[in-house]
Amino acid sequence: MDPMSMTMIVAGVTSLLGLFARLAYRAARDRADVRRAELAQQGLSERVRLLPPGSRLSERCPERSVEVLVGRPADQSGAR
Repeated sequence: MDPMSMTMIVAGVTSLLGLFARLAYRAARDRADVRRAELAQQGLSERVRLLPPGSRLSERCPERSVEVLVGRPADQSGAR
């Protein structure tokens, strides 16, 4: 094998390894983003469950704004 073809093979393998590394990083970052969103939603749900009927929960941060109005409990027949 001549040095030129060996250089091309090494460059190709290096490019593929770089591509796989970028894809793995993107997948890990996306999974972390989803997990953070799940934890934020879970925390919001837990805080809402602790509020009495008629309460209002407002939460604002740079990426989202949430306002929740907790309703009154249903009567015995299930109607509101």
